[in-house]
Amino acid sequence: MRIHRRRNPITHNYTMDGESLQVVSNKAYLGIELHERLSWRPHIDAIANKATKTLGFLRRNFGKQCPTDVKKLAYTSLVRPQLEYASAVWDPYKQNQIDKLEKIQRRAVRFICGDYQRDSSVTNMREMIKLPTLEERRKRTRLTIFYKITTNQIAIPIPTYITQRQRSTRRSQNQRFIRLGSNMDAYKYSFFPRTLKDWDDLPQDIIELPSVEQFKVAVNTY
Repeated sequence: MRIHRRRNPITHNYTMDGESLQVVSNKAYLGIELHERLSWRPHIDAIANKATKTLGFLRRNFGKQCPTDVKKLAYTSLVRPQLEYASAVWDPYKQNQIDKLEKIQRRAVRFICGDYQRDSSVTNMREMIKLPTLEERRKRTRLTIFYKITTNQIAIPIPTYITQRQRSTRRSQNQRFIRLGSNMDAYKYSFFPRTLKDWDDLPQDIIELPSVEQFKVAVNTY
């Protein structure tokens, strides 16, 4: 697989033990589908298909009399993790990809509530059973990981090209960083540039909380 952004990339025949290596456009690595054009579409398509099949299995095997909390637990234990594995890496920014994942949860909400009426509000049902959108959860995950990075609780260093702001204000502005910009979407919406923007929007008292647990609670209610 060649990583490139060109319409006509430079090609070369790679061999190993005298055998030519097969050229592929995408390949799974550590559970994530990588694409030669730095697109997450193949990965999102793959996890959406997998989660849809798992949700279908639950719908076929859970009867109408099954309690709502049991069906919710089945969804959050078996389906949602498939839609969120390593999501901090591939969190989509294109609306059609965001909607594709949300549609699966919307079908799951109807399954949990046992309500398939066309005039029923899925949003109201989702709020009633206290399920945040997948987009919201992915954002919270990215912010939590960045909090752990800034507090040295995870073995991911802040890149040297990311610098803290050097300015004096009425209130101490610790752990604030200069945002990163790019004309290429693949980098602009990657973890650090995207999360720095969301991090900058958080109030200072949340950023300075002393524990991950407190930070999560504050971000969830912010």
